[in-house]
Amino acid sequence: MKMQSLTSVGQSIVIRLALAGAAVCGLAFATPASARESRDIVINIGKDGDLLEQLIELDQDGIDEMRAEIAAARADVAEAIADIEEAREEVKGVPGARIILRIAFASARAGASTAVDEALGEARVEIDRAESELRAADVSAEERDETQGAIEALREELDALEVVLNDLLDALRA
Repeated sequence: MKMQSLTSVGQSIVIRLALAGAAVCGLAFATPASARESRDIVINIGKDGDLLEQLIELDQDGIDEMRAEIAAARADVAEAIADIEEAREEVKGVPGARIILRIAFASARAGASTAVDEALGEARVEIDRAESELRAADVSAEERDETQGAIEALREELDALEVVLNDLLDALRA
């Protein structure tokens, strides 16, 4: 397999999980923590229609890089969750601040929930399509196995990302 980085495996299914940014931005008018910068998490998976071709070209280093980038996205979400908890602490005892914070969180949660569902759904459809196309692809048995491994790694990473994103949504709910 040729070496290929995640950056070149990316452009089409743009999983714009900007909910970490939405959560932090939602805090902007509620707490002094508003000085924090907004965070956007963007993970690109495949160019339009050619995810399989790019997965075929991935080698182990490319898969490791993909895993590292998604792990960094999970870490960003964990930071956003910590920011949410910190904001809750900062508003304790401030008259009216808790209700403003709840409104901000509810607003961020509503948009984020839909974005997460749509983005992960689109990514999974594209991955399923690539896996289906792999069955008919003209590649060696070794290449087919390696590509199937890349597909499975991508699915595992998306599942792990979904868990932390759901944790973020839960943090916004509390």
